[in-house]
Amino acid sequence: MTDYKPPIMTPEQREQYGRDWFQYTMTTPAPPSDSPYRQAGIANFVFGEMWSRPGLDMRTRRWITLACVGAADTVVPITAHVYAAMKSGDISYDEMMEFVVHFAVYSGWPKASIMEQVIRDQWARIEGEGGVVSLTKPAVPGE
Repeated sequence: MTDYKPPIMTPEQREQYGRDWFQYTMTTPAPPSDSPYRQAGIANFVFGEMWSRPGLDMRTRRWITLACVGAADTVVPITAHVYAAMKSGDISYDEMMEFVVHFAVYSGWPKASIMEQVIRDQWARIEGEGGVVSLTKPAVPGE
């Protein structure tokens, strides 16, 4: 995959592709592109380029992301990514609870206690919403 090049798109297509990937990945609509951070950073790069790359499946990308946001103590991303991982069905509640134990060993018990509480809260939210969803992977414009 070292020779991978992102598909060529117009700026409008690229932003829409990133917004589509945000919704596919996070299971919620993308936030408005009302700042360079959201438009160029989140929509275009993080979701339009990084999450859509070949080479790792979604489940693997989710585990990497969960470990990183948990280790960084980033409350909003922890909540968003825990929710998306379980809401999408990519990671089960039981797997998440096992993740907490392993995460505690390498990142510390206090961080793991935050992660566990977020998992419990987000699982309750998902159950209240009717369970997991199945979303269609976005197509590259023109393909």
